[in-house]
Amino acid sequence: YCTCPHCNSKNIVKNGSRHRKIKYIPIQNYNIELELTIQRYICKDCKKTFSPSTNIVSDNSNISNNLKYTIALELKENLSLTSIAKRYNISITSVQRVMDDCFSDFKVNKEHLPEAICIDEFKSVKNIDGAMSFVFANYQSKNIIDIVEDRRLYSLTEYFSRFSLEARNNVKYVCMDMYIPYISLVNSIFPNAKIVIDKFHIVNLVNRAFNQTRISIMNSIKDDSLKRKLKLFWKSLLKYYPDLCRVNYYCQSFKRKLSSKDKVDYLLEKIPELEINFNIYQDIIQTIKHNNFKRFEEIVKKYLASKEKISKKMIIALKTLKKYMKYIENMFESNITNGLIEGLNNKIKSIK
Repeated sequence: YCTCPHCNSKNIVKNGSRHRKIKYIPIQNYNIELELTIQRYICKDCKKTFSPSTNIVSDNSNISNNLKYTIALELKENLSLTSIAKRYNISITSVQRVMDDCFSDFKVNKEHLPEAICIDEFKSVKNIDGAMSFVFANYQSKNIIDIVEDRRLYSLTEYFSRFSLEARNNVKYVCMDMYIPYISLVNSIFPNAKIVIDKFHIVNLVNRAFNQTRISIMNSIKDDSLKRKLKLFWKSLLKYYPDLCRVNYYCQSFKRKLSSKDKVDYLLEKIPELEINFNIYQDIIQTIKHNNFKRFEEIVKKYLASKEKISKKMIIALKTLKKYMKYIENMFESNITNGLIEGLNNKIKSIK
């Protein structure tokens, strides 16, 4: 230093030194620390002390700039803060601080929203008030737009109200699961948007209803052999029927060779109550695969009016589909799905 940084005086003299231990990038899994001896100076005019800066490390930090840059690159990967902290022998708080410093410029553009957005929720981390957090993404670009800490309606209404009316008017489709508060949100915040129920949640609804029906029937069967078969071959029952394997393999339960299709046919023949619920499940999957809304609507109406022995779980599922029918129709018309955000949610869960 030629001058004092406080008063610009050149009347400075040495005033001892101080030692600093700086964390550096590990080499071959060995932690590296740099020991720096830094000269101190005192200004004879203003009586203040100071030390020269170095490009190795920032002032008041014990983590080298190279290590911070390495951590910033790691933060772009599918890694948790905990694993990064452990890898570089620093605290989770230090990793968090690097993330805040490096990505502080990220801001959501409140003047623009894409035509199609996907919304969903995921389980919050412990230091958040709400049990579930909210995430929404751009359907076209496949990128997350933002994450909101609390998925409750009042929080989301307040959040989206910060976007300009022009941005909100630009949204034409919002893909979501069957969650009433989200529907209220879209109707109040996005005046031009059509609500699209994600096909994954429709399939999951009837899948779960049929599987619960299978378990209920299984628990009521007295024939131990049949009960065991119904328990063993549950995966085959949940598959789309045309996709079942037709190749024969030896099966210990039947003591002979037969295919997955044969096993399903056997169970349906032996248990008529299972067959009717299986047919509902398969019919709904078929209409979605063939993108036939008219047929989908006919199936829901037909089975709700049917006198056949349909399980309570399946009836509830059919009534739910009827309730959300106009939003399901938008799914068939637009062919927009939440597959992208489900994948992002899995990534979020893995790095939490």
